[in-house]
Formats: sequence, C-alpha cells, structure tokens
Amino acid sequence: MKRRDFNKALALLGSALTVPPLLTKKGLISPLQAKDISKKQIREARAMVIGDVEYVQPSSLPTVINIFMYGGPSELAGNLTNISDISANSQNPYPAAMLRDVTNNNGQITANGLWASAGGNRMEAMIAANQMTLYRTVNRVVDDSKAHRTSIMSAQVGGLDEEAPGMGTTLAAILLAHNEEFQDPANIPLLPFVSFEGETVMFNAGDISLALPYRPVSLDRDFRNPYTRSNGVFTTNATATCGVSGTDDCHQILDTLASNVSLAAAEKYQKILDAFAKRKELDDFIGGTLGGNPVARVDQNIDDFSDTSFGRNVRAATVLALANPDTKFITLSTGGLGGWDNHDNAIGGYTTRVENLMRDLQAAMTLLSVGTLNEVGNPLQNPRNDVIINCYGEFGRNVNLNGSMGWDHGNNMNLYTFGGADIGGRQLGKIVGSTRRIGTSGQNRQFTSPTDGSYEFEPMSIASSVYKYFGVQNPEALTATEDSRAPDGFPAIDETIASEPLV
Repeated sequence: MKRRDFNKALALLGSALTVPPLLTKKGLISPLQAKDISKKQIREARAMVIGDVEYVQPSSLPTVINIFMYGGPSELAGNLTNISDISANSQNPYPAAMLRDVTNNNGQITANGLWASAGGNRMEAMIAANQMTLYRTVNRVVDDSKAHRTSIMSAQVGGLDEEAPGMGTTLAAILLAHNEEFQDPANIPLLPFVSFEGETVMFNAGDISLALPYRPVSLDRDFRNPYTRSNGVFTTNATATCGVSGTDDCHQILDTLASNVSLAAAEKYQKILDAFAKRKELDDFIGGTLGGNPVARVDQNIDDFSDTSFGRNVRAATVLALANPDTKFITLSTGGLGGWDNHDNAIGGYTTRVENLMRDLQAAMTLLSVGTLNEVGNPLQNPRNDVIINCYGEFGRNVNLNGSMGWDHGNNMNLYTFGGADIGGRQLGKIVGSTRRIGTSGQNRQFTSPTDGSYEFEPMSIASSVYKYFGVQNPEALTATEDSRAPDGFPAIDETIASEPLV
C-alpha cells in the first residue's frame, strides 16, 4: 500500500470512530439522535490498516513519556570512553579532570565511561539499579543533514517530511484501528495523549483528524484544564443571567442547555458539543483527582526535582502517569533546562544542564517505584513498572572543541531510556554501543562513529520501538517512506543486545 493511502485510511478511522458514542455517553444527545456514520467506510479503512500493520494486543497498554532534547545534545555526558584521544586531537584540549577516572585526583570518568559531574554518577546509580539503559550509538545516517529541522527526527514518523503525522497522532490512529480497549465506546480513555510543552510536532496531525477524546491535550505543571470556563457566576445586572436570582451555577446551566439540543443542532454543532463533554470530564478529573491532595502529594520532597520548569514538568508528567493509567503518551521537552546548541563555551552550561536532567529523571524513577501518599502521608501503593521514559535529541555534536570552545553539529548521539521493567522484552541496566573518534587532527570535523561490529540504530528506530510497545509487530510499516531514503522503514531497537565492552 502507498504511504498516502495508508494515511488516508488512518485519517478516516481517527475522525469517524467514537464521536456518536462520546456524545451519548456524556448525555449530550440520546442514542437515537446519534448520527449513523458509514460502517462500510469504517470497515474498509480498518481492513486497509490492519492489512498493512500486524498487531497483537498487549495484556495491558504501557505509558510512554517522551522527552525531547531540542538543539542537538552532545553525547559526552554518556560517553567519555574516547576522551583522551579526542582531547589529544582537538583544536582545543579538554580540562585535565575529564581525562582522569573518578578515583584519580577528582577525575571525571566513571567506571562505565560516563561524565561524573554531568549526570554520570546519577546514571551509574540508575544503571546499577536496573532502572536505566544507555544506548551510545544512535547513529543518524539516513537524511543526515545535522540541521535544526523539526520535520525529521522530532516528529518521529516515517514520512521524513513536514506534512507527516507525528508519533503521538500515528499511535492514536493505530490504537483506534486495532485495540479493543480504545474502541470500547463505554470506556473512552481520559487524557490518553498529553503534552507538557504546548504545541509540538510529536502531535502533528498530517492527514489524520482525530475525534476529540483522542486528540492531545496541553497541560501545564499545575494541570490547568484548557477546556475550562472562568469561575464565578453572572450577576442580575449582567447582559446574560444564569437564573432568576443571578446566582446559579453557570456551568451546570450551560451543560443542561447543551444536553437538550435537537438532532439537527447536534449534527451542526458537533464540535461544540464535544467540547462541552470534554470540559466537564476534565474538570471532574483535574479538579478532583489531580487537584486534590491524595494524588498531588508525592513520596518525596519537591526539592528532589530540580528547581527548573523542566523539573516541575517532569514531576507533573510522573504524577499524571501514576494517577491516570488512561494516559498513554506524554511528551515534553528539556527547554526548561536551556538549549543544547552548544557552539561556544559549551562545557560549563552543559554539565549543569545534564546534571539537572538526570536529577529529575532519577527523582521520577523513585516516584514511579513508590507511588503517591494520601492525606495523612500513608502510601497509596500505586507504583508503576510499565512506564517508559525515553530521552533523546534529533542529532549529535562534533567532539572537537572548536575555536569558541564549543561543539558544532554531528550525527552520533545517545538514547537514555528508563523504566518499563514489566513490559515484555524490556531489558535495563546496561550500556550498549562502542565508539571511536574519526576525523583529521586539529580540524573541526571530528566526531565519534560506531566501532566495527558495534550495535547501532537510526533515531527513527525509537519511534518503531514505541509502536512495538503498544502492540505493532511490524513497526517498519509505520516508518517506511515512498522515497529512496528509507523504503523499508526502521526496525525497533533490539533490546536483547548485551552490554558492549569499553574501548
């Protein structure tokens, strides 16, 4: 099947399914008023998608928290294995401490070749606790532009173009096409797709128009509801009043009016009615569950997270995953830590940024492992071992320190992945991939490349792995392109690969 035909089938499924059940479930129209969307169209679209995607429904769906490092992060926090050779050939030498191990006069190289003060000690602890795996050879070869283009890796889809749907939207359409849990009109999931970074290319729509319950919702660290109305009531002197006394609850009156619309109005103003239903549902959940002490309190002090907007967003995303198993895909960026485009004076800011990044991820892993507290501080016993956190960027950096003491664009990079121990095939507690320095001594274009025989994969394989966690058996079908760059798609990451020796 051609990619554009496949996307059209996904688009039909995403827009057609569940809208009438949503309205009837929320009491906004009666079952007799529900519009009869063409079942033949839905059957044909589903057959097309199912024919192209091999799907096996997991016993339970995981939650994935996708953390994107915009700007091209350096790999050095997770890979100082070549630092002596790098420094000897760099235009500018690296600090002496980075060339020594941690047991030697305050050196920086940890036992596994990590950068101690750039989150390395925290990574060592999480790897030892089987909470984390580090992949060092995410080697971008296909469409290797090394440029700040949001369309390629940050969208994480198979189109390799700006019009393709993002990973979150593609995932939603696949689950609507295949998964019984998502297709059940009596149990429409609440907040299945959430962004803590506002509008993001992870949820690019492309050709897919999702029904309202499956569209992404942007929240902030205080879980403010984007569908909510202003609090308060109209007064008797206002142009519009909510009741005779002017003191009635406007929310309830507006919802009641929406529930009494005619069939013709329901068809004409369907999107508005959807929004009424969504507002009430999110108000009840956010104002009650997430806004109350039982879930908002956590089994650790807020100081365990960094005092940055990123730290607060990671905490909010983790609390949401604990409080609401319906949430399946959460995306946020590391913008609250600063950018990764380190062309000059790189080392100082980079070490602080990665240290805070790993501090927040370590705090998130602790929170997921112990759950939350109730009003009086007793554990609610709701830990989750089926939440995966992936952290990565769209390209890497040179390892040469240039004339401005910074790193220019490169291609090899790291994937830091955490959690999800209960997910089948998931293997944690290891470091995969070994590298070597390549390039001409004393010149800027020096970078690392996988050693001969080392395991490596393209960044798009991260998207394929996420699809596989949710039941797709041939995720290459979702990451293939119609041009010559990746006609066969990208395979999921092979998690059975063992740790590779330091070189």
